[in-house]
Amino acid sequence: MSINLDSGLWQCFKTGNKGNFIQIYSFLEGITYNQAEADILFKELDGNFPKKLESQTPVSAEGEEDLHLSPVTVHDYETEDPLIQKAWTFLYERQLFNLITEDSKYYVATDGKYKGRLIIPFEEDSEIFYFQARTLGDDTPKYLNPSEGWPKPSQILYPYSTDEDYLVVCEGPLDAISLQIRGVNATCTMGCSVSEYQVEALKEFEGRIIIAYDNDEAGKRGVNKFDYLRRLKRMADLYICHPPLEVKDWNDAHRKGIDLLEFISSSTKKYDYDYLVNHLLTTL
Repeated sequence: MSINLDSGLWQCFKTGNKGNFIQIYSFLEGITYNQAEADILFKELDGNFPKKLESQTPVSAEGEEDLHLSPVTVHDYETEDPLIQKAWTFLYERQLFNLITEDSKYYVATDGKYKGRLIIPFEEDSEIFYFQARTLGDDTPKYLNPSEGWPKPSQILYPYSTDEDYLVVCEGPLDAISLQIRGVNATCTMGCSVSEYQVEALKEFEGRIIIAYDNDEAGKRGVNKFDYLRRLKRMADLYICHPPLEVKDWNDAHRKGIDLLEFISSSTKKYDYDYLVNHLLTTL
């Protein structure tokens, strides 16, 4: 076999199989593609980002300043800390606490460049491998992603179940969390511009991939790019399901009490020529 040390791509001349480094690593270790991806990408962060974030614990990655955090849970409604109260109100109004399992884990930054921002952790196998910091005020940009020492947003997918026969792919983590609270297996691509890396990872999912980007022009461009990369990577056919027309995004639909599991089940279409023609006719 041959391996390109620059790209990590390999090819077995005996079987004709080929792929990337993560695929061969997952095969040799007997683990899933997602587990292999986490091992390779995030092993270097082991010890830098703790498995459990504790209140006021300074957290850092290489090149990143210390991050001081306080946890925010559903039980903090009586807190006297104005910052935690602000974060709690934001989460409560958007119904982002999972009141069934009470396993929602959020934090608020109390110092540093993320001060005053809600920290949305990305956790898998009880380990936090990434986070996104969302403003609780009028700061711009609305979202901040970790920089040096962390994976790029284009290398990240919000954690999801590999055991389901479908996977809904939306834009941001708050949408993915909203869908998961409603019982939907969902992930997000950190925006509506999917990367080749993310498509490679999603290609390994054995069920249907359902694109669920927003109804706006950016979302439509994202769907087109997704389909282009899907064909480039020889990925299976895609399915599509936009949020209900009367809402702006999946969190809005969740807040309005829409049964998202039933909606996606009944509204998902195969993204093919017939869909494109029918969709064009309905927009004329």
